[in-house]
Amino acid sequence: MRIDIRSATLFSAALAFAAPVRAEAIPLFAQRYHLRCETCHSVLPELNAFGNAFRDRGYRLPLPKHGTTGVAIRYQLEYERDPAAGSRHFTQAGVLLSNADIGAITAFVHYNLGAGGGPAGLFLGYLVTYNAHTQSLYRGGLFELPLAQSPGQRLDDLAPYGYYATRVGLDDLTLAAPRWGVQAERSFGTWRADATIAFADYNGSAYGGRPVLTGETSSAGAPELGFFLRDSLTPDIDVGGEALAGVRSITPVGRETFRDAYDRYGLFTHARFQRLDFQAEQWWGRDDNADGIGTPITSSGGYVRFKYYPVPHAYLGIRYDAAAAPFASRDFVYYAAVQILDARFLVQEVRPQGEGPHLGAALTVGFPPPLKL
Repeated sequence: MRIDIRSATLFSAALAFAAPVRAEAIPLFAQRYHLRCETCHSVLPELNAFGNAFRDRGYRLPLPKHGTTGVAIRYQLEYERDPAAGSRHFTQAGVLLSNADIGAITAFVHYNLGAGGGPAGLFLGYLVTYNAHTQSLYRGGLFELPLAQSPGQRLDDLAPYGYYATRVGLDDLTLAAPRWGVQAERSFGTWRADATIAFADYNGSAYGGRPVLTGETSSAGAPELGFFLRDSLTPDIDVGGEALAGVRSITPVGRETFRDAYDRYGLFTHARFQRLDFQAEQWWGRDDNADGIGTPITSSGGYVRFKYYPVPHAYLGIRYDAAAAPFASRDFVYYAAVQILDARFLVQEVRPQGEGPHLGAALTVGFPPPLKL
């Protein structure tokens, strides 16, 4: 009989965390499998290694299932010491999370409830299935690209990473935008490969917010193709690369529609050593006609991040972000977070190049309250 080593490891870890002790669990998956919240999260909503492995297997575990809350809400209260003009110091936001198993298929929904008076809307919504025999995952619907860092759902701070939110000319499609399409993933030993085909995209934030009027409309002019490759050199060191190519159809106000062919390429590395965590990523891009007059525009950017975990559910972080499209922007992000029960307390300071510091903080809480098991 063939034994899947990774599935066996996941099963063993699940059994260890599911031991009959008094535990606090947040809704959905924790209640379904009678796990503690720290099983999957380091500091919520950030996932630890077990949480990422659980997600990579279509949110399934080889354990008995129990009755579970079908809907959960993640609420966030954010503070900015120096808010933008017309904005408040305190803003509220939230997302509704839901999940259901339908045979071998899992349905997942991440619906933002609006922020700052902005509209609510679907941020993520997809069907996913995992084949343990072939170590293959298939996802269809509205999903995040399988990047080195989750751009909108499992953020460890309040600032977008490096190149992830960069626009190039009139091309408003960023790496952080979820895509409508399909994703296929396959593991080969220590290698993991992902292929994506996107036919449309979502423009907005994970928590909603007031829409930004840019004066143009854009959509996919041709399906976007993506390929992502990751290798675990050791249990604590990962390296990988990414490539995207597509075409945007852009219509500026009062001008004819034009097409812009673009491509994006990236490299990353991630290393862990006891309580230290290091991650770095660099992207390069080219748009053939992002200004509508035939001018090719190159772009680049990335980040370097160091994190220290004094205890398993708290961290101190420093990150250097940079982007150029073609004008350069750089900043340092200093932040700290701790999880107490099902709440995260986060403080951060962003220091853009040539500007003063911007101090912010956030309280993120999951509802319903913890369930005693």
